[in-house]
Amino acid sequence: MRLLGINLSGFRNIQSASLSFEGDRVFFLGPNGQGKTNLLEAIGLSSNLRSFRKSGLDGLVEEGKKEAQLFFRFSDETGNEEEILLRFGNKGQKNLELNGEKINKLRDYLGLFPSVTLSSRDFRLVREGPSDRRKWLDMLLSSASREYLDCLQSFHRALRERNALLKRGGGDAEFVAFEQVLSQSAITLQRLRATAFPVLAKELSQSYASLSNALEEASLSYIPNLSDLTLEELVTQYRLDRERDKMLGSTRHGPHKDDFKFLLDQRDARTYASEGQQRGLVLALRLAEFSYLQKALQKKPIILADDVLGELDAARKANFKKLLPPEAQVFATGTAYPSEEEKVMWETFLVEAGTFVQPSNT
Repeated sequence: MRLLGINLSGFRNIQSASLSFEGDRVFFLGPNGQGKTNLLEAIGLSSNLRSFRKSGLDGLVEEGKKEAQLFFRFSDETGNEEEILLRFGNKGQKNLELNGEKINKLRDYLGLFPSVTLSSRDFRLVREGPSDRRKWLDMLLSSASREYLDCLQSFHRALRERNALLKRGGGDAEFVAFEQVLSQSAITLQRLRATAFPVLAKELSQSYASLSNALEEASLSYIPNLSDLTLEELVTQYRLDRERDKMLGSTRHGPHKDDFKFLLDQRDARTYASEGQQRGLVLALRLAEFSYLQKALQKKPIILADDVLGELDAARKANFKKLLPPEAQVFATGTAYPSEEEKVMWETFLVEAGTFVQPSNT
């Protein structure tokens, strides 16, 4: 995929902007707080309608405005152009159109315009609790597979209904109905996750080896909350859990409690790895995400790099440049170029107070 252009109005501090992109390496250059990350965030919304900085669309509309409008022009693998119009209001209500046709369901859109975001916020994937890791995994696999997205949505619908029954009380027949759907979806989710993880782990291992000059071995370990259960066994487990779950008012077991961890030299990177090693791990994870999406969708995602190159040491920075897929379109931000030698390779936009200008010498 290639992003040919973007028009924005009323988005964060960007009152109005119209940008066209000629090359595959685009750099937004300027001091902090001027709108570089805001523009990258807007580009990312074209992929999955979600911000990589926060949950929901509320708070993204420019102060004093009722609505933000984002218009994108993409070129697909065959050179055909696609147009996306996204409008949303202060309370997050949204309207999405693809080539003039309204899109009502996320499943009809997700995966069409894939992107991968590299951000310093990715640290949370190593350091924080399992919730962020599950969100990352669910978004990746949902973008790559409609089967996964449909199953995930079915699971969460059944989970909400079961949790509501636990809180208000319900008969055995009601519980059985939702637990059957819950169990079927849980078994499928676990199977799809278990199938994806060896592929992701291999890609991450290769990327990290290149970043670190193969001085350390990195991997991923999937930690299912419930493992190796048949459908009948899981249905029985939920029946046995009911009384205890009623006391807590929530379902304690299932894929919504799954986790995974980063391993470095076979040790938990959360406690063992240094800050520099953790930076390398999350970058390697994002590159693994790129490879996974490219193979699953037969499309090359665009890469959004939010000031991550400036945070790497010289050795990892040099290796990271080599790891960037040469065929991928990359949008990067920074207060300075990663190196003076790289300056000529970027199509540059100078950013100041929500405005974007190309310098005259480019």
